[in-house]
Amino acid sequence: MNLRTAPALQAIAGLALSLSLAACTGGTEDTESTSDTSDTSDSTGADTDGPDASCEGLQLPMLDESSCAPLGTDYTPRDMMSANDGWDACVSDDAAYHLVETTPSSIARAEAYEDIADLLWRNGTPSKEDFTAARDIYAIAEGLGSRLERREDLHYPEIPMSDWDPVVDPDKQCTVGENTTKYPDRCAGPAKLTPIVTDAFAAGQSGEGDPDIHAARIDAAFLWFYYISTYKEANTCATVVAKDCDSSWGYYTGGNGIDGGIALAGLIRAASVESHNRIWDGLLAVRCWRDLTQDMGTYPLLDELPAADQELFAQGWEQLDQALHRGYARMLRARMAKMTEDKCSGAGSATHWAFLQIAGPVLDREAAERGAPEAPSLKALWEMDSPTAQDIADGMAALDAIFPCG
Repeated sequence: MNLRTAPALQAIAGLALSLSLAACTGGTEDTESTSDTSDTSDSTGADTDGPDASCEGLQLPMLDESSCAPLGTDYTPRDMMSANDGWDACVSDDAAYHLVETTPSSIARAEAYEDIADLLWRNGTPSKEDFTAARDIYAIAEGLGSRLERREDLHYPEIPMSDWDPVVDPDKQCTVGENTTKYPDRCAGPAKLTPIVTDAFAAGQSGEGDPDIHAARIDAAFLWFYYISTYKEANTCATVVAKDCDSSWGYYTGGNGIDGGIALAGLIRAASVESHNRIWDGLLAVRCWRDLTQDMGTYPLLDELPAADQELFAQGWEQLDQALHRGYARMLRARMAKMTEDKCSGAGSATHWAFLQIAGPVLDREAAERGAPEAPSLKALWEMDSPTAQDIADGMAALDAIFPCG
């Protein structure tokens, strides 16, 4: 685990270096970027009791990414076609993604996010019929639901072989019911994501509760899925089958180049172009490694390769992981800024909070692992029932301090 930062600048630089709330747009320098996915909800919930009392004089922390720089070991194809890094020449040096095999099905699963977003959170409060239509998209054979329901989070320890079902593939052990219960962090898809999505769809289809809240919870769960899927498929590209490099790229970008992106990539790029670009570099690092280790068109698996090649993979995979942390944090930050803006204008913020209470804790593990002093307060924020605008602003500052670069 490594942090790419100039330390003094990045301590809770928050409320001392700040933007006024009236000027708040999320606080990044990448204001030229636009994306249809940048606002995940047109509805603001039912809590419209007037402006939050903590808004008087409130200033949001300003994020300065100008000091962020790649590590000396990073793969940097955007810098003179990798000429200034320590990696050997490979297929990714032109900074474009080159498929290992054919177009991956993960692209269709990213496109499903866009179709569901149009039904549930981009075009006003969804109807019961909208939830049914969205559920149909989610449940398409071999579609988004089929992978979300079994997704593992490889940030957590592998299930011990003593608990494996011998008739189930090694990378599908989370489909075994006992493992889902015993290892809920590793088995994030069946243990955590599926109940959120299933319950929210059922409530929306039946007309129970606030449909905008249900939509926000589905939105957050899907983005969590894309985040861990990008990381997971980059690993199985090395350990299971080479074409999973393509799946990783597809889950993040939806099949787009560096200047585009849908679903998670669209949101991250809207929040911070350079954070998005660093994820792109990480994806290409894994793809470059896969190219460097091929043997006349065949792709040996990781455990078949010499130690130096195994170490290079770990280096590239870690580069991608750190970039994903940073990008995901920027996506959260943008949503927190919008929530604070709505609280201070008197508009409702319940849907924002429903989203953040699911999407926010995803970074708790990494924050704690880094030993960041702000990690406990950020974790406590997600557990609040009704945070004030000041609480959210403080959380933004904590997020910036924990995830300054990547």
